[in-house]
Amino acid sequence: MKIIVTFLAIFALSAAVELPPSLKTCRRKDPQYQQCLSAAVPLFIKSLSAGLRNFRILPIEPLAVDSIKIGESTGPVSVKQSYRNIKLYGLTRGLEVNNYRIDFNKLILTSDSYNPQVDFVADYELDGQVLVLPIHGKGHSNITMIGLHAKNTIYCDTHVKDGETYLRIKKYDIKFHPERVLMHFGNLFDGDNALAEQMNTFIAQNSDLLFKELQASYEETFGLVFAKLGNEVFSRIPMNKLFPQ
Repeated sequence: MKIIVTFLAIFALSAAVELPPSLKTCRRKDPQYQQCLSAAVPLFIKSLSAGLRNFRILPIEPLAVDSIKIGESTGPVSVKQSYRNIKLYGLTRGLEVNNYRIDFNKLILTSDSYNPQVDFVADYELDGQVLVLPIHGKGHSNITMIGLHAKNTIYCDTHVKDGETYLRIKKYDIKFHPERVLMHFGNLFDGDNALAEQMNTFIAQNSDLLFKELQASYEETFGLVFAKLGNEVFSRIPMNKLFPQ
């Protein structure tokens, strides 16, 4: 029985550090280390589109999120927002990652990324004010960011589990710079079609301005979602396997 238990323990440990074929590792001593990372990272992220069954990581194309809430801001766009049954489309399609850098002393990862289009589709509920216009509703929504440039700064620490050191994301800071934003909210004003059409027309004509007012809230929310996703990977692969010496 002891032999069987020992064998199972060794098997479990080896399984925990077995890297997926899509994860190309780069040795830190490689003179072309940064270039290697810049090529390897987007390939691995794209491989997550179908999920990694052995790592119990679900597909991220689309990325499903149960719910998020965005509190009311104090600017000209002051809207309480609640989203459920969220699907994020386009996180991997056409993804480009540039200037990927890792500061191993401070455990900070930075990069620039580009997505041709990201769609945020969800059931929504909102209430507040857009400029001088009241707004409320509950229904289906779609927020589309076209030509999404982003700056990513990931702050990490480490923890030890079963004798292995793992990275852990403390904060994922992301800054959005979309070329264009499209927004649409169905069933505004409890189904008052005339008011809803007027408001969606107003939103369509001012979507870039409205997005800028809400941008910080969206960035914070996306950062929490991406931190959770990143930790799904980091918690399963020891640091020395992800970033070998």
